[in-house]
Amino acid sequence: MNYRDIILTANGNLRKSKLRTFLTISAIFIGAFTLMMTSGVGYGLRSYVDQQVAGVGAEDALFITMARSQENPLSSDVKEYDPNKKADLSFGQLQALQPMDLNRIKETEHIKSIQPMYSVEPLYITAGQKKYVTTLSQALDGINQAMLSGRMVNEKAREYEVTLPPSYVNGLGFANEQDAVGKKVTFAFKNATGEQFAKDATVVGVQQKSLLNANAMSGNTAFVEDAFNKSTAGLPTFQKDRYLYAHAKFDTSISDVQLKDLKTKLKTMGYDAQTLDDQLGLIKNVINGITSFLTIFAGIALLAATFGIVNTLLMAVQERTREIGLMKALGMSRHKIFTLFSIEAILLGFWGSLAALIAANIIGPIANSAASKTIFKDFDGLHLLSFPAVQMIMIMLLIMAISFIAATLPARRASRLDPIEALRYE
Repeated sequence: MNYRDIILTANGNLRKSKLRTFLTISAIFIGAFTLMMTSGVGYGLRSYVDQQVAGVGAEDALFITMARSQENPLSSDVKEYDPNKKADLSFGQLQALQPMDLNRIKETEHIKSIQPMYSVEPLYITAGQKKYVTTLSQALDGINQAMLSGRMVNEKAREYEVTLPPSYVNGLGFANEQDAVGKKVTFAFKNATGEQFAKDATVVGVQQKSLLNANAMSGNTAFVEDAFNKSTAGLPTFQKDRYLYAHAKFDTSISDVQLKDLKTKLKTMGYDAQTLDDQLGLIKNVINGITSFLTIFAGIALLAATFGIVNTLLMAVQERTREIGLMKALGMSRHKIFTLFSIEAILLGFWGSLAALIAANIIGPIANSAASKTIFKDFDGLHLLSFPAVQMIMIMLLIMAISFIAATLPARRASRLDPIEALRYE
């Protein structure tokens, strides 16, 4: 009996007990489907994050903040006064950068320039009708932003420019994204004495929602800086000249090792420095953590399927004892008996994982379409589930390998049967 005959015989043997084979393949299907869906979600989200990083650019950008204190603010321990410790000028739990910090960072080797990022909190935005609560962030020079209409703000312009998230377009009274471009909007702020003041800006574009800007509006530096100066007017200098973070540019000709050393040096100086990839890398870590957790459930399902394969083949060995004895009496070797039962297990894994792959590719597009119209409707280009061929083939091979390992005990038992005793078996 050649290997082709062995494979055909093994496949035919699976049909002898259809219900048992169906239940075993079903168990494998559940484990394989769970693993493929988990893998598909992880791959889809990671691909979107990579796409965001590639689309934004800013390979020379470092986002710098004061190093976070490791002290527990709720601790009841009494601490001795340290006259050398820097005053905590903070935004909540984050210490603030001051002009002296910006000068120190700028003088660091490989740092080309540094720009403070102004933090402002609008009370509301309006286009003459309803007022809406909003957030405003300072657009960064050199960072690309996908737009639904119009353009990004001009960082060098002295005119006040903003871009809107798509969710504000209709609420502000504009017919569509194109209609919003070129229109004026008004932001209201509050100064240090509690008095409100308003500032107008021109809408130059409607931005595509992404991981970077979420639902915040972007304003050019001239607009945000002026709003910041008026909001802090009257405050002492030590309270006014402080910044939540700064945007530095470094020499892109340096190696990855030198960049790592630069970030380490800034760390020793008391600053946290991250590239854009570092920041979105945190999101990747969260995605990896979630997918790893879900993979555990897929592993449990596959473990249950493994016991099902062992049980199926042990029962097959018992039911076909006389058949095995006859094959051995006719000259079939132990090796081929072992191979026959091993291939039966591999085929169980193959059919179960193949069914899972087909189901995943049917459900995947449906889930992507539903997600893109609901929870991810503003994130263009995000495919929640993605099933790359190489990764899916690797999962199928993994499941077939697990099936082979599960078959080792039953196949070994079948290959060791004594042909005389087997033929006497009732």
